Amino acid sequence: MKLGSATRFAFAAAALCMAGFTSAQAEPVEMKAAIYTGTPTSPFRTTFDAFVEFANEQGTDELNIASVVGPEAIPTNQQARALADGLVDIVAAPPSYFENLVPGLGGISAPRVTTQEMRTNGAFDAINEFLEPAGIRMVGLYAGDVSFHIFTNEPVRSLDDFKGLRLRTTNTVKALFNALEAEPLQISRGEIYTALERGVANGYSNINSELYGSSWIEVAKYRVGPGFYTPNIAIFMNLERYNGLSEKQRAVIEAAGLYVEGGPSWAMQAAEEAAIERAVTEDGFEVIDLPEEDSAKFLDIAYESTWEQITERAPEFSAKLKPLLLGHE
Repeated sequence: MKLGSATRFAFAAAALCMAGFTSAQAEPVEMKAAIYTGTPTSPFRTTFDAFVEFANEQGTDELNIASVVGPEAIPTNQQARALADGLVDIVAAPPSYFENLVPGLGGISAPRVTTQEMRTNGAFDAINEFLEPAGIRMVGLYAGDVSFHIFTNEPVRSLDDFKGLRLRTTNTVKALFNALEAEPLQISRGEIYTALERGVANGYSNINSELYGSSWIEVAKYRVGPGFYTPNIAIFMNLERYNGLSEKQRAVIEAAGLYVEGGPSWAMQAAEEAAIERAVTEDGFEVIDLPEEDSAKFLDIAYESTWEQITERAPEFSAKLKPLLLGHE
């Protein structure tokens, strides 16, 4: 069950108050952050900005996240190493971007429990156990209230219709597309529009709002459900830097993580619902929900194929995290 925003603010405030009574005033600490996206209006960037703003407001005289750089300053594929090496203090990125440091970490994007449940069932603690040897700590996780869907330029009304469909793939969905007997295509994000426009590709997986943010509404006609996985963005921190903070400074960071998992993430979900409603009413977009039996099979295939791949690549991670993230023992 999701916590109400008032409850989450109370938790965050309590953490800060407790730290205030138990720690001495520390010198203000300046930190530098990086994020994987270079689009300032991306909901993933604006939600991280909310994390930074909250931390800076609550951490007055304690800490200040002085700057946030994007891939123009630190290329996306170098951000994990930059964080581990201490070149930046905080990075916001999909967990799969850190697979080179912690194999299996992409599984955080394939849970069947909420972020709040992950905090209470021990998943956060287990993830940080695997991150510790890499010198990293996860302090927040947002966008867990949003789902991926498959968007196409051809109608898909049954599982059989996926066979042979040319779908732009990523590491997150490659196992699923293979299991559906689709034809995964390695296409850069910037080439999706042209590939669909020219018929080179039939579809891709992403979130609703990208229909407008990337103008894909002009070349995609259908959204196929059910929704699956989640575009979770992890907020990682350099572990040495985290451990070097005072108790109150750490409480500020942890409170900011709690905060961004609440209201800002739910605002993302509301924006996603508004985007698909707009697509249907203004652009004649069609939302297709697979038949009930096919939907159940689709979800089983989605999670089984991904976790089978994770188990092969990172058996220890899978053994520990799979039961926690899928919600079963």
